[in-house]
Amino acid sequence: MTAIIQRLDENLIKKISAGEVVERPASVVKELVENSIDAGAKKINIALRAGGKQTIIVADDGVGMSRDDLSMCVHRHATSKMSSASDLFQIHTLGFRGEALASIGAVSHLAIDSRTRDADEGTRLIVEGGIEREMRGIGRAQGTTISVRNLFFNTPARRKFLRHVDTETRHTSQMLVHLAAGYPSIGFELKHEDRQLINFPPTDRKQRAADLLAVPVKGLVDIVYDHEGLSIEGVVAIPEHCNRSRGKQYIIVRGRPIHSRSMVEAVTLGYGGLLPDDRYAIFMLWLEMDPRKIDVNVHPMKREIRLANETHVVAAIEEAVKGGLRLPDSQSFVYEGGGSSFQPAQVGEDTSVSFSAPEVDSSAIHSGPDETGIATKRDLDHSAQMSFSLVAPATLPNGDEGLSDGDIAAVRDRPKLWQMHNQYIVLQIADGLIFIDQQAAHERINYTKAMRQVEALAGECQQLLFPLKLELGSADFAVFVEFRDDFAKLGFIFRDFGERTILIEAIPAELEHWGEGEFIYQLINEARDGRASGRSWREALVLAYVRKSSIKKGQKLSAVEMNRIVEHLPKTPDPHIGPSGKPIMAKIQLSTIDRLFT
Repeated sequence: MTAIIQRLDENLIKKISAGEVVERPASVVKELVENSIDAGAKKINIALRAGGKQTIIVADDGVGMSRDDLSMCVHRHATSKMSSASDLFQIHTLGFRGEALASIGAVSHLAIDSRTRDADEGTRLIVEGGIEREMRGIGRAQGTTISVRNLFFNTPARRKFLRHVDTETRHTSQMLVHLAAGYPSIGFELKHEDRQLINFPPTDRKQRAADLLAVPVKGLVDIVYDHEGLSIEGVVAIPEHCNRSRGKQYIIVRGRPIHSRSMVEAVTLGYGGLLPDDRYAIFMLWLEMDPRKIDVNVHPMKREIRLANETHVVAAIEEAVKGGLRLPDSQSFVYEGGGSSFQPAQVGEDTSVSFSAPEVDSSAIHSGPDETGIATKRDLDHSAQMSFSLVAPATLPNGDEGLSDGDIAAVRDRPKLWQMHNQYIVLQIADGLIFIDQQAAHERINYTKAMRQVEALAGECQQLLFPLKLELGSADFAVFVEFRDDFAKLGFIFRDFGERTILIEAIPAELEHWGEGEFIYQLINEARDGRASGRSWREALVLAYVRKSSIKKGQKLSAVEMNRIVEHLPKTPDPHIGPSGKPIMAKIQLSTIDRLFT
């Protein structure tokens, strides 16, 4: 009987191995930049074409490779960073497996130029689809330049899964930002189609943190901890600069950027009552510890690590953050729920966040909505929200019997309506009541309008009396550059004003509160978070915009505003579900209400 199990040929093995290391252009850049860092480079330049699908070039001024080393580096499991099994438990470099160049060469046209300081000339090695084609001498300076062209040319099934050029470019820039956080003494430059996207000159840790976090140095508090072989250095932003995004949280362990939920939670706990519930910590931490207590060989892409004493590390981070925020020369802040600014608090005093609720009208439904027009003063106190209950212990059925097309038509016919608890619009129809979530409804209306604008015509704008200057961090500016046209279609008018600085000359006509530019920062951060949840960048940007510009729960509406929502909601493609996926309307049958009184 013929054997079913067979040994794969070497070429297929290389392609399979490449799939574990090379997911997309960003993973290629990551491996090459890590090699440059390990080679002692002081300046690393990256150039992309077509998001890296066509060309990736990484050049450094590191120690370089000799001719013999160059011929070995493209073979699987060939490395200068390990020699025995014990080395796995004391790794001092970013790379160590010896797979990167072999895997990249197996699925691309690879060219490596390198020269050491003592060599008379450099060497060029050409590899195509895992086959070495040429090696010859060249003239060049010390360092290494690696060119990767036509990625996945011999694995078309892999190539077709690559995303849009802008998406691939963004993955690369985000990856590079994390590496730059770990190595502030190294200069990093990223260009796409000859346009500079990132330029981080060599600097110290605190300045690199300020650049990446988009927080001024004076808004950062130093964090220092050194005890029992664990050293923690870093900065955390004072709460005044914290925002509603998790996108500016960096943890570097022995130069390696990692993701750790427990460490992020430790930082948050370290803020104590200084951080409002709706804001997230902004920080950058560098951890140093015995390499024997770290296992970096737990993930194919080295995105995760395992610590032998994680509980101790997490507790130390919390203690360090608490200590830093309560130093006598640091400023602490508490957020007042009714205001728009942060007020200083005395160090050592009770900094728990409390919100005072205003007196709430005991009536469940406003019986006399304002008929004069759109309200000018917004009641945005969310503490005034109350749950609706008819008669305890009776409960409202989930969705009752659902909303039919006839119910939507009844909404369109403009029946009697009221506002309840500044949250819901209540409509009386022939066979019951319809409750409309005012925020979800307005978000659906605005989302439909905004998507049409970014896909076709630009929106209306209102000119600012005085243009506002905004300085963006590198990561935020990269988001802005990629979606500048979409911002413009929403109604923003910008003008460049120096490196990573823009002048805002006009804002969307329907935008009432934009916090002197704070809206832009929040919009960029929430768009980034939305993209992380699986939406396209355009959808994430538009959704972030409508969340910021729409009516909120707790906001009193006039009759005109309620009628406007009821008029426009049925005209949207999906009036039942908000853009965030939450229901907009619920119906209670008259018969259900009757049963409550029987």
